[in-house]
Amino acid sequence: MPTQTFLNLPSEKQERVLNAAIAEFSQRNVEEAVLSNIVKAAGIPRGSIYQYFDTKDDLYVYVFETLREQRRQYVEPAYEFYKTSPFLNFFGEFYLRDSRYLLQHPAHIDLGKIMYSHARGVSVSLIHSVQRRYRDTFLIGIAYDQDNDRIRKDVDANIVADLCTHFMTDVFIFQNLTERMSLSGVEQHLKGVIDVLRRGVE
Repeated sequence: MPTQTFLNLPSEKQERVLNAAIAEFSQRNVEEAVLSNIVKAAGIPRGSIYQYFDTKDDLYVYVFETLREQRRQYVEPAYEFYKTSPFLNFFGEFYLRDSRYLLQHPAHIDLGKIMYSHARGVSVSLIHSVQRRYRDTFLIGIAYDQDNDRIRKDVDANIVADLCTHFMTDVFIFQNLTERMSLSGVEQHLKGVIDVLRRGVE
């Protein structure tokens, strides 16, 4: 994570370093990323990057967690549906908001492609961390619906949570490997997936 030196920088300078790092990590995995490219793009003195982050992995984690937090804030309104509407309604709204955000921020998609196609080391740890967060959230929502007879009690909540987690973390990235999906394409695909899930759980 960033050092106190980085946190003490003016926000404009922090933003330049962040954007330069996003651009580099969107083209190269963390092992192959070149810090001098980030330094040059950010317009900061050579060597200063090591005053801001102890390691390249620390910079990568900072970039990842910063982008995740931006997405989380954008998706936050979907939680109005959490435990107030059927789980699949919440999941649909959650996924659509997340997809809208990503389609508005293509660099985030590019970074995700690199992360998934070169998943090792710190990348694997971050992917697993995100998957656990989604899965835990989904499991609670599914169990709540089972307790309230909105999802059959004989349905394995773990399998449904795994399917939804896979859809959130993997499908969007892989569908965008060759070309950008449109929002209407995302909506159509989501509609079909939810229809299949609903037929199997209700």
